[in-house]
Amino acid sequence: MVAQYVQQYQQTQVLTSSRVQLVVLLYDAAIQSIELTRRAIETNNFPDKARFIGRAISIIGELDSVLDYEQGGDIAKSLHRLYDYMLSELIEANTKHLSRKLDGPSRCLMTLREAWREIAAQQQAPLAMTR
Repeated sequence: MVAQYVQQYQQTQVLTSSRVQLVVLLYDAAIQSIELTRRAIETNNFPDKARFIGRAISIIGELDSVLDYEQGGDIAKSLHRLYDYMLSELIEANTKHLSRKLDGPSRCLMTLREAWREIAAQQQAPLAMTR
């Protein structure tokens, strides 16, 4: 029953978020998936490792696939290189069963998440002033 309410809340959150807020939510989900992967590697829980690393790879792949190189220019190119690095490290963490390979992607995602959070806050500030 509680899981149903959580799912409804998450669905509402996604449906009412701006594009920037959605990016933040995706970073949150990727970070969480990487931490769950770390726990699964450390406890030799192979089914969870596969599930959570697959989720992280899917999220990062999706973030990479929606980059707008025309408007984003050098920033989009830099993000692509970062996403490519993260995907490479996640694949290596999976194949070699090494939780330390998750450290770089986790740090990158946390840094990027904070930058996007600041952008989201800046977008909200003008709205708050007009009310």
